[in-house]
Amino acid sequence: MREVQRFIRLVTVVGVLVVGVGCAQTTESPSSPVVGIQTTEPARSPAIGVQATEPSPSPATAPQPATAPSHAMAPQPATAPQPAMAPQPAAAPQPAEPIRNAGAVAQPTLLRSTDVVVPVAVEIKDTVASVRTAAILLAGQEPVTGLPRALAQSPRWAAFSKEVTANWALYSQKIADPMSQWALAELPVAPDTVFYPFSGPDFVTVHQLFPTAQRYVMIAMQNAERPLDLANLSPDLIDPSLAVLTSAWQHFGENGFYVTSYLEKYLYSTRANIGASTFIVSFLTLQGFEIERVVPIQVAADGSLQELSTDTPRWRSVRIQASKQGKSIVVDYLKIDLSNPGLQAAPQNLALIATLTKYPVLFKAASHLPQNVGFNMIANQVLAHSPLIVQDETGLSYSTLIRAHHVALFGKFVVAHHSFPSYHVDLAKAFAQRVDTKPLNFRFGYFKDGNYALMVASRK
Repeated sequence: MREVQRFIRLVTVVGVLVVGVGCAQTTESPSSPVVGIQTTEPARSPAIGVQATEPSPSPATAPQPATAPSHAMAPQPATAPQPAMAPQPAAAPQPAEPIRNAGAVAQPTLLRSTDVVVPVAVEIKDTVASVRTAAILLAGQEPVTGLPRALAQSPRWAAFSKEVTANWALYSQKIADPMSQWALAELPVAPDTVFYPFSGPDFVTVHQLFPTAQRYVMIAMQNAERPLDLANLSPDLIDPSLAVLTSAWQHFGENGFYVTSYLEKYLYSTRANIGASTFIVSFLTLQGFEIERVVPIQVAADGSLQELSTDTPRWRSVRIQASKQGKSIVVDYLKIDLSNPGLQAAPQNLALIATLTKYPVLFKAASHLPQNVGFNMIANQVLAHSPLIVQDETGLSYSTLIRAHHVALFGKFVVAHHSFPSYHVDLAKAFAQRVDTKPLNFRFGYFKDGNYALMVASRK
């Protein structure tokens, strides 16, 4: 009997051990399904295939694409579609065209060997085509492929297109054409670069004055953002965006510049983020340029400019490459605080300014900031280094300019705009006393009842 009881106890203990082991196996976190998830992740879409979320490494430290990590070779055919054409890993992709002033920009971003992308040439071609279409639409014109359905059905498109055409014609007749004729007669041929601080998106003025330049550097406080893509805009944003653009053109056609507070309104009044690049590409198109390339940029630690990925969410600054009748130009638009505190807080921006002030400088509708003690860092750089300064009364003070420059006066000046009554008493006195002033037959800067002035200062 005792032996039977011992046998029953032994069987019971063995059973408990078996059940315990079984429970441990079924409650442990499985390892193989996790591996399966990692290896069956869908391939990246072509839109995000090119990685460039930070400045690309220099050629000396560029990653070698010859060998891919082993985990990239284990996708499951059922869930990881293969690209139509696999990229060749033997060579890094080349940019669409050589960058001008190569010493001041970063090298093009390299592809990682693990990225799944369509051929680079196709991606660049598609990007150029879409940007050109966007620029044509922003200029109020119809692409050769026709209007996108959403725009064709919008009652605001016709009004917008009409306003662009009418106001561009008004601006050209009253301001642009006479300005171009004046510049040909009164300004020397510019070197390859022109610097336009406090510019806003006013590309047309700097191009009218310096049409032979190859690079235009514009600095303002508004975000560049991406050029607005009307062809692919969400339907609920089309009419509000067209309304904003129509209003902007009505102001520009009459004034020849954008009011700063309005630019802020354009940016934030809709979810479309209408920034400076939207207006710049439309101006380029209306002036006969074709857009070749648009990328975000930033100022590097040494003051050079670096290109960023087009996947960058918000574009503070932008580089636009365009061509016209075989001539290529670069427009670098940068969001930079040019005040003394702003430059002191960002030494890289001050380093950039030092390289730009050795070129001709344009001041227009600058709110008299260069005469303000809080902006004397950039003012002193321009005074010390720029060979040519073209400005209205809102630029550097006349009494400061005349010390080291020959200053030619054009137009008429009695008093500054009513928002700045205490500025430029010295300029009004010079216009009253000098007998060598020349006429000016176009509006330049703030509205002052025909009281428009231009100064051309060349170093003595």
